[in-house]
Amino acid sequence: GDRHESRGSGDRHESRGSGDRHESRGSGDRHESKGSRDRHESRDRQSRDRRDSKESKTKQIKDDFMDMLKHGDVRISPDSSWSKKKKYFADDERYIAVGSSSTREEFFYEYTKSLEDREPELSEAEKKAIARKEREAAAMKKREGEVARKQVDQNREWERERGAHAREEAQQHFLALLHDMVRDADASWRKTRKQLRDDSRWELAALLDADQKEKLFLEHIDNLSNKRKRSFKRLLDECEHVTLTSTWKEIRRKIKHDPRFSKFSEDDKEREGEFSRHIKDRVSLAKSDFKQLLKEIKCVSHKSKEILRGPNGDSHMREIRQFLTNDKRGLVLDDLPEERDRILDDYLTELEKYGPPPPPTATRPSKR
Repeated sequence: GDRHESRGSGDRHESRGSGDRHESRGSGDRHESKGSRDRHESRDRQSRDRRDSKESKTKQIKDDFMDMLKHGDVRISPDSSWSKKKKYFADDERYIAVGSSSTREEFFYEYTKSLEDREPELSEAEKKAIARKEREAAAMKKREGEVARKQVDQNREWERERGAHAREEAQQHFLALLHDMVRDADASWRKTRKQLRDDSRWELAALLDADQKEKLFLEHIDNLSNKRKRSFKRLLDECEHVTLTSTWKEIRRKIKHDPRFSKFSEDDKEREGEFSRHIKDRVSLAKSDFKQLLKEIKCVSHKSKEILRGPNGDSHMREIRQFLTNDKRGLVLDDLPEERDRILDDYLTELEKYGPPPPPTATRPSKR
């Protein structure tokens, strides 16, 4: 029994030892695999570095060769031949660095091809000629611009003139329409507009807006009204019965059968108001004419007022009145004798107040 137990125990130890050996072998394999990858990556990295370094060196050699061609003393054009030009660069280190003759030729023709897209080097004379042409072209362009602007301004002015002419024609058509259709100074725009629209001439005034048409209509009404007033005023002036003291009642009977009486207005109060204004204007004009006549009487002076108060007063007054009766302006106020005498007295009082007239070289003091 002990032997069996010992053997079993040995088996267990052997089994454990075998497991340990397997575990150790697996760990070694893993370390070996990782080291292999590192070595491969290092070799790849070194290979890339060498390749990049070679490419960089090749590029530098090419750039140096191109720089030699560009800045060398030998002129190279797009048509230049490598076989004729290469001898001028044979001793240059940048030429030698390329190494391959075919590569040099390849670089050379690559350079000449690039020259086709470049601006050619110009001489000073050529540059000056180009600059002169540019200035002439700029001056020509400026003149053309000025001519174009003037043309635009002229066209705009012509358009304004044509527009103004067209509006003037439209206005004349509308005024002719008003002249034929509107003869009553009491007409209203609202009612008249409907009648005017039915006339074909309304369309001839299409360039005028509503406000312009209404404005022309109101001006036409004002003209009719003024014309009517002038006609009525002439009727009153022609009536020999009208004096500065006439009343509407007595004058109305004298003029009511004249066509100008009824044409002025159908409202008798309006006719009476116009008559009153007419009489007022005539009185004002008569007073103004009479005052002007007084200034022309040579026998009147700053002493006239004092003479009239003395023993020779009546004689002096007759002399003044005699002068007044010899002028129409002295008779217009015969219908208003009290007003005429008041104006005369005020004038003589004023002359006395200011005294003798100043010498011709002096300036008369202003009235207070």
